[in-house]
Amino acid sequence: MTEAASPAINDSLSAQQLHDRILAWVLSVNDARDLSAQNIERQTGLSLKIDTEGTGSFRGVGALTGSWRYSLSSVKPAPGASPHSVLFSMGHSGDRYADMTPVCVGLERYQSTLAAAGFKASQRPPRLGTEYRFFRTEKVSVRIELRGRTKLYDPQLCIIRIFISAAPQG
Repeated sequence: MTEAASPAINDSLSAQQLHDRILAWVLSVNDARDLSAQNIERQTGLSLKIDTEGTGSFRGVGALTGSWRYSLSSVKPAPGASPHSVLFSMGHSGDRYADMTPVCVGLERYQSTLAAAGFKASQRPPRLGTEYRFFRTEKVSVRIELRGRTKLYDPQLCIIRIFISAAPQG
């Protein structure tokens, strides 16, 4: 799969609308089959570029406000294996630590919604300005990475990355 072949997906969405779609999809995940590009497209309405070599890999990118962009891609545990994880991430063209105010979505909605759905929460100590929250069920794991809204170490935190993993079917 080539980077240039990756389509822009729903550039008209706000950061909140995008996160609402990602959260709704996460709640629908039961096992690794739900991490397929076709399922994600159906659940979120986002378009993904699927690897034509039959590996099951996929990637999509889109624009948000200003120079902010997002990506959604499959993650494989090893070469030749089927994807069992998906990474959603946000970034700023040109400045890794840009002010996130225009795209800031806090943890609260994810935390309350996932807890209500039976996910158990935990966290690990911050590392290099990134805070980590984990939400797990027996079959699904969600790692949310947060960083400061206006600077690296800021008490107001925004979601920068979400890593979703699921157990094989069965």
